[in-house]
Amino acid sequence: MSQNYLSSNHGIRSLQDETTIPSLSTTTTTSSSPDSPLSLDETLQNLTLALKKKQQELERREQDLQRALLSLHRDRVELGFGDRSSSDVLHLNVGGTNICVLRRTLTLVEGSMLASRFSGRWDDGLEKDRDGNFFIDQPIELVLPMVNYLRAKACDTPLGPPLKSPHLKDYEMRQEFYRMVEYFGMTGGIYPCVIELYRGDANSAEISDFPDYSVVSREWSTFTVQIQGHDREITSFEVVLGNVERAQIGWINEAKYVENLSNDPNNGVGEEANSLALDCCRGGLLNQGEFTKLEGLKIGAGSVIRCEQKGHRWLVDNKLVVSSVASDDTVYFENNFLPPGHANREPDKIIPCFSFKGDCRISQLNLSNP
Repeated sequence: MSQNYLSSNHGIRSLQDETTIPSLSTTTTTSSSPDSPLSLDETLQNLTLALKKKQQELERREQDLQRALLSLHRDRVELGFGDRSSSDVLHLNVGGTNICVLRRTLTLVEGSMLASRFSGRWDDGLEKDRDGNFFIDQPIELVLPMVNYLRAKACDTPLGPPLKSPHLKDYEMRQEFYRMVEYFGMTGGIYPCVIELYRGDANSAEISDFPDYSVVSREWSTFTVQIQGHDREITSFEVVLGNVERAQIGWINEAKYVENLSNDPNNGVGEEANSLALDCCRGGLLNQGEFTKLEGLKIGAGSVIRCEQKGHRWLVDNKLVVSSVASDDTVYFENNFLPPGHANREPDKIIPCFSFKGDCRISQLNLSNP
């Protein structure tokens, strides 16, 4: 009978890991002689005791694990990874005026300082008033237009009316608003710009807008950068080249450019009337179809092209290479492209334009402060 019992419970031994299951030949009582086998009841008692000890060990390990998880949770909360949620309602004291805003509203502009500040990561270290409200040391007259724009942007739909950027009527307040928006890293989100395909095959181009302005074009194409929902014009921009072919980077006088555009699809910016461009492959300036070689100019993958003052100055890797400003110590060119005239009784729009095949990204856009 004893042999049958052991045979039917071989599986118990494998479940006990490091716990040794007593055999029938083991002596555990003082009343039995060393050679006396254990009774069935004694064996069952030993097995029960061993299982109980194992269960206690597992419970202890589970408690240790729970404590470790609780500690990890506290650490994550302290670092801002924990129970903060985008649906949190944040109570703000803005220059003495209390308002309530959803966390996801303040973090809508990805990569901005405002989004980082209210992400939840730094909540414990942010300035607060005596009631525990987050304190923003700015006038409510400046902050509220920004918050209301973000609220409108959060519920914007393609079928809704076009979203308009804030435009404060008072000139001085407007300049302060521009300054505050720039401080919070919000300019690209509050005053958006978009890259548009101007000439080429839409199926061959992949365009990314703010915050990662970039283009991948599998065919020779021409693109423009347009402002959207505001009147702050682009005055300068910066392009970082990837692997490109025949890159031409510059400006067009949009209305006149369209009026005089040729039928040659191979022409890019600078090769048409009312356009200027730095020809990155040939190393020179294209001024409305006329090419001027810039000796020693070398441009390749990774080069940074900066176009300033709507076509007056070009820099390559922070070095000024050509300018229409007579006082600049560099190659001078006669700029008959600017100042703009008028087309259809409206002021001409001078906008960034670039033609290429390959990939590039816009690393900086500078806007006017009207």
